[in-house]
Amino acid sequence: MSARSRSNRRIRWLGGLALVTLIIGAGLLVAWDRGLFRRAREAPTEEAPRPPDDPRIAFKTPYLNVRPDVRYVGDEACARCHAAIAKKFRQHPMGRSLAPVAQSGVTVRTKFTQQGLTYRIEQHGARLVHGESLLDAKGEVLTHVEEPVAYILGSGTRGRSYLINRDGFLFQSPISWYTQERKWALSPNYAERNQHFERPINSECLSCHSNYADAVENTINRFREPIFRGYAIGCERCHGPGELHVELHQANPKWEGGDDYTIVNPRKLDRSERESVCQQCHLQGQTRILRAGRGQFDFRPGLPLHLFWSVFVPPPDAGNRKAVSQVEQMYASRCFRASKGTRLEMGCISCHDPHEEPAVDQRISYYRDRCLSCHEKKACSLPLAQRREKSKEDSCIACHMPRIGNTDIAHTALTDHRILRREIADIGLVALPARGTPLVHFHADLVPANDPDVARDFGIALTEFAVNNNQLQYGPAALSRLDPAVKRWPKDLPALNAYAFALGMCNRKKEGLAAFEEVLRLAPDREATLVDAAGLTGYYLDRPDPDLSHKYWQRAIGVNPYNSRYHYELARLDAGAKNWESARDACLAALRLNPASADAQQLLVTCYRRLGDSRKAQAHFQILLSLRPNDGDQLRRWFDAESR
Repeated sequence: MSARSRSNRRIRWLGGLALVTLIIGAGLLVAWDRGLFRRAREAPTEEAPRPPDDPRIAFKTPYLNVRPDVRYVGDEACARCHAAIAKKFRQHPMGRSLAPVAQSGVTVRTKFTQQGLTYRIEQHGARLVHGESLLDAKGEVLTHVEEPVAYILGSGTRGRSYLINRDGFLFQSPISWYTQERKWALSPNYAERNQHFERPINSECLSCHSNYADAVENTINRFREPIFRGYAIGCERCHGPGELHVELHQANPKWEGGDDYTIVNPRKLDRSERESVCQQCHLQGQTRILRAGRGQFDFRPGLPLHLFWSVFVPPPDAGNRKAVSQVEQMYASRCFRASKGTRLEMGCISCHDPHEEPAVDQRISYYRDRCLSCHEKKACSLPLAQRREKSKEDSCIACHMPRIGNTDIAHTALTDHRILRREIADIGLVALPARGTPLVHFHADLVPANDPDVARDFGIALTEFAVNNNQLQYGPAALSRLDPAVKRWPKDLPALNAYAFALGMCNRKKEGLAAFEEVLRLAPDREATLVDAAGLTGYYLDRPDPDLSHKYWQRAIGVNPYNSRYHYELARLDAGAKNWESARDACLAALRLNPASADAQQLLVTCYRRLGDSRKAQAHFQILLSLRPNDGDQLRRWFDAESR
């Protein structure tokens, strides 16, 4: 699984921990008022409005399998009648997007060193283990952690990443395989921020990399076993649930009833619905907000994507901003815009066969044929000899869809889908606007101008943008959209959580903290909000409340015991209260999950010093020096001071 560079990657709100960390830099202080929402609850009110109608029921379409009660049947049921297509699709990258490690059946034993840590990969048939070790100058092991790999993520076309399963909690391994370079190395973005074995894999990620993942509500990365219904992207992700279709054709093997509305054929859809099938995964935008009342896997082919997701992108006038996703680029192309309403109306499947990728030696002729299907009457204006100077095979895409330089950026096109008449050297990066609106709705032409539910989505997106980009001046704009949203549907947890941050950005600190508490009243085990509340009460109040923060961290650990940061924060609070044995135990719990945590190692040194165990303090100090070799002199002065 690849990732964008920080300058232009799609910013994801993966949970409260990331937001709290960024709020530190922003200097956002929030205060506490337990009474605000209690008083609101005690006041007599009418019954709260319900979330918007489910588009799987409300949207008018002839297709019967968009309904939420129609069941999925799995690829094997499809393959019984469509064997040839199913066989081809299994070789397509989508058909190889995820697999259990047991299916790899290879033997590997190798290692590499990066960032001062040694990584090992050992595979014997169905068992694959990834390990991370810290060695001293003599090669002796100071720390070691290893995890069995459960799943392989990615088709291998560009590379593969690996998922760790800890009792239903999914994490990405720090080790990835890069196909083009044919080497093992740190996973994408780990060079900038090494999360070791603790990068959470959430349901939003898996909604595009797997067929279906059964997430536990209100957790960040926990799933019910069996986690996956099917592994790789399957037939029904593009055609919709197959129950009615299978029943129809089992009852009528020679059915000749004309159009079959028990299954979606994307080629027969109107342009918006047809493109939505691809956009469910290939349109990330700057941020995607799940619509109120919808779930990660609620979208059905045959329905418009914007009824399930609001996708926001920077405005067209955002400095040197260029579209980076395939969909954004294609929508900006003259080919796409000029073909609207014509017989040859362009879309993703005009060029791409979703069932089969052309062989490497057939790619040029395959895509040339796609170009000429529209341009046969007016061929390329350049003479053949001049074209062959650029490409010996006379490739259309070599000139009009050149490869983009940085192909390690997640969710970006490998080739320039703007289909330019003349080649432009650099597609550019996203430049965030200094003033004005930083985001616009990608499907603005399809949503009502004053839709309050879209305003709710925009408010969440603005809050995310403001906090993640340290542009808190957008707080009032976010609040003006979120305030009516949470009044209209008070149980909308994502909106209420964003509302809490927007209040804080507007210096309404007591109300902001009370909003977090209201989220926890409605969902006491909501992991991200527990982390938000723990961080805010422990760090950012005018008068921090360490006891309350301690309780929140304990609750967060109860929801997710596999995050070392939660244990470390508990240890920090215990140390502040001089509960050195409790602090030591919490540090050890953190280090069992992530022994490369310099913060936890340093705090453990202090704990052992205060408990009078100088031998263990010295041992962990040596580990700390190895983790932070550039800070050796400063750490030695600190250790000497601790020893006095």
